[in-house]
Amino acid sequence: MEIHLASMENVSCWAFRKLCRGASDSYTGMLSMNYLVRRSKAWVEVDTFAIEGQRQWLQVATSKEKECIGFIGRLKKELETDITKNNLYGIQLNASCASPEIIRIGQGPALIKRPTKLSNLIKELLKQDKFKIGIKVRLGLNAQEVGQRKIFSLFQELEKINDPNFTRVTVHFKNARDPSYTPYDYTLVKEMATYKLPLVINGGINNYQDFNNIIKNVPNKKNIVGFMMGRAALKNPDCFIEPQKILNSVSVNSRNFDEIGGEFESLCREHMPKPIYLEKIKKYCSWYPQTLAIPEMLDKKEKSFYNNYLKTT
Repeated sequence: MEIHLASMENVSCWAFRKLCRGASDSYTGMLSMNYLVRRSKAWVEVDTFAIEGQRQWLQVATSKEKECIGFIGRLKKELETDITKNNLYGIQLNASCASPEIIRIGQGPALIKRPTKLSNLIKELLKQDKFKIGIKVRLGLNAQEVGQRKIFSLFQELEKINDPNFTRVTVHFKNARDPSYTPYDYTLVKEMATYKLPLVINGGINNYQDFNNIIKNVPNKKNIVGFMMGRAALKNPDCFIEPQKILNSVSVNSRNFDEIGGEFESLCREHMPKPIYLEKIKKYCSWYPQTLAIPEMLDKKEKSFYNNYLKTT
């Protein structure tokens, strides 16, 4: 059973992802495919440095088949140029991000009602045999689309894709208009699991028991390959250890918060996140090391490069 670390905006830097011991899969922050195709400096944000025992996914957003073609070519070139980042397992197409700006340009959950378009985007990304391809979706753009069962029209289309490299369908069990306090709607899990699609469940899962409660009444569990945790990892990056032991009989050593904070600081010194990542992680994580400060971590040359990079992004 796979246990994924969910991507979180301005949190999912390499240092945070590596900190989460026991996660089978992790995802970069979402990046615009257009941005990656057109701007060389965008690749500074691709931080797929090595993480032992963890499969890394590059999460991208687009609505254009032509961008997918250009992106695949550029990705191979960039990873060959910088072999320290050549640790990518797969590419996840994001059709889940609820940002109004993303929806306004026809990306993210605005694509759920366009199953043929999403299928075509995936097929373009599958025109290579090095990276696995996955997709992340919501139940729909809004409550009306959920009632119209748009997600099942999409599942029917995705089920037609006959390629072993199409390996994951991650579902966030809310619609894009749901506020944060709205409960997750797992009533569709049973029907989703009947499709021949590898399903990863995302939303409100903090431990193994939460996951088990969601799937316990699902007759056909074989297509459910895993689940995601995000906010639980903010509270404690060791939250993956218990489910790994229960589900996969894998034992991982746990740490106290001082040890977690010290390890995070060391990882940041190895590969510096953008300041906005550190600010958000500090805001939400009680284990954040109070000694961690950007000016103290950079020499004069590094600081100049970093400041200039920030001005252009």
